Amino acid sequence: MANKKIKVLFAIGRLSVGGAEKLLVNQLPVIDKEKFDTYLLTLFPERKEATFEEKILLSDDHWIKLNFRSLFDLVAWINLFKFLKKENFDAVVTALFSANLIIRTAAIITGIPVIISHEHNIYEDKHRWQIWMDWVLSKWTDKIITDSDAAKFFTVKQENIPLEKFITMYAPSFVDKSKGKSPDLIKKELGLPENAKVILTISRLVTEKGHGYLIDAAKLVLNEFPNAYFLIVGWGPLENSLKSKVISLKLESRILFPGLFLGKSDIENILPVADIFVDPSVRTDMPFSIMEALSFEKPVVASAVGDIPVFVKNNETGFTVPPADPSELAKNILILLKDGELAKKMGMAGAEMVRPYTIGNYERKLEDFIVNFLSKKD
Repeated sequence: MANKKIKVLFAIGRLSVGGAEKLLVNQLPVIDKEKFDTYLLTLFPERKEATFEEKILLSDDHWIKLNFRSLFDLVAWINLFKFLKKENFDAVVTALFSANLIIRTAAIITGIPVIISHEHNIYEDKHRWQIWMDWVLSKWTDKIITDSDAAKFFTVKQENIPLEKFITMYAPSFVDKSKGKSPDLIKKELGLPENAKVILTISRLVTEKGHGYLIDAAKLVLNEFPNAYFLIVGWGPLENSLKSKVISLKLESRILFPGLFLGKSDIENILPVADIFVDPSVRTDMPFSIMEALSFEKPVVASAVGDIPVFVKNNETGFTVPPADPSELAKNILILLKDGELAKKMGMAGAEMVRPYTIGNYERKLEDFIVNFLSKKD
């Protein structure tokens, strides 16, 4: 391997805006190009909603779009096998269930030496056949990377895969503070008053993210602190029902849904305006958005689920609260709204805590895995 580049294929279902997708598009530019020849494969056509497509800088011959119509698309499977045999990759790195299933299967059959997969969340609703397939494919998988110990131990128990197959690699912060807009400009774009205190959450609008509890907490906060504004940023199937709940509470002027980062996929377009970052999830592993908020020196109030307490430490970088508890959520938001010095101190402590978690450090660790596994198989 010393005399030629290591040929690596990264594979994912599609590049819709999400945590796993964000990790991938931020990994690709920092890979050591002296050592690695990198390809990207996406399995399915992109949806019309927000996507990270514009961030991919690979040439057309290094970005393969297979356009699977389903898991049983025979033509796409044939094209995949032809592509893998032609390119003769040294390693594949897959993310999310579809790629973990399809690409690992094809990689095993075509004899790709190193196979690494990512498990990016806690999936309590996996079907039995999915669990069985993960268990089978794990036998030929060199390493399974999880974003949290919570996800690692859950998957070990759910799929009966040996613990030594796994490693936890906390997702890095991807934000570039130098690109951040000024809070005043963001407030102007959103139509907020200059003296508004902003509570921000960023995630997909799905049940497990707990937005309904945040809306209930917002009502309690506004009873005591009428200058607060809540921004619920993201997209998902619950958008209309959440908006309806806000309207029913007559809070539509104080709880806003500004879309996805003001129409862009860069978190720097919205995060600077926050005085407090909130994650009301009822089930999660370790949200990327919390790492990003901490790196932006934002104090965090979040549910004590998954690995969130590893980084959101009570009275140090923020507060953790029981999940599905609007009163506790509101109480701790109010503490920070009323004590600006405490909020600032916690924000600075959070930024210091996540400072070592850079995309460069994350990628070097992955590269070391690939090199070490290849050396054992030569």
